[in-house]
Amino acid sequence: MPEKLVLERRKTAVLVVDMQNAFIDPKGSLARMGVPVARNSAPIPHISRLLEAARAAGVRVVHLQFVLRGDLGDLGALGKRFPPLRELKHCAEGSWDAAFYAGMEPKPGDYVIQKNRFSGFHGTPLDATLRCVGVDTVIVTGVATNVCVECTVRDAFMRDYRVVVPRETTSAYSEEMEAASMGAFGFMFATVAGVDEVMAALA
Repeated sequence: MPEKLVLERRKTAVLVVDMQNAFIDPKGSLARMGVPVARNSAPIPHISRLLEAARAAGVRVVHLQFVLRGDLGDLGALGKRFPPLRELKHCAEGSWDAAFYAGMEPKPGDYVIQKNRFSGFHGTPLDATLRCVGVDTVIVTGVATNVCVECTVRDAFMRDYRVVVPRETTSAYSEEMEAASMGAFGFMFATVAGVDEVMAALA
């Protein structure tokens, strides 16, 4: 029988990955490029419940936001892989595309870390911010499971954080992608649990 999940609230933070118009809204840049984003709104009610529980328990909430320069000069390899993103001004600074999706906006007291690569740790102050406040465990939520969530989970593990992924709080672009990422998480990089179990551990 699996061991009961135990979390130390003062050493735990919830990471919310890229819950932005670009990745969720059917008018966002990914949908306009033909990427199937319909699944990406499914985690919203579960993330909302988890964040409410986390804030009530005094657990820190960190929103990761994918933001590029206005001229997309830092689009890099992503622009070579998907050239239409440049014309669509994908996640350009100050744009509607880069803004947080309705209902997923940060609340007072939350942290916001901007990034221009898939992982929340790559070239950002996320690691330093977490360590400064004594966090050694991260609960990772958001989209897409197989892209930015997975890169962030793997990088957290490589930096010796304990990682927890509540399975209902992430989404990939297909069931097959979701299953592959969750399989990798559970095998090596994270504890995969139900959102209710995670909320109970925070309470």
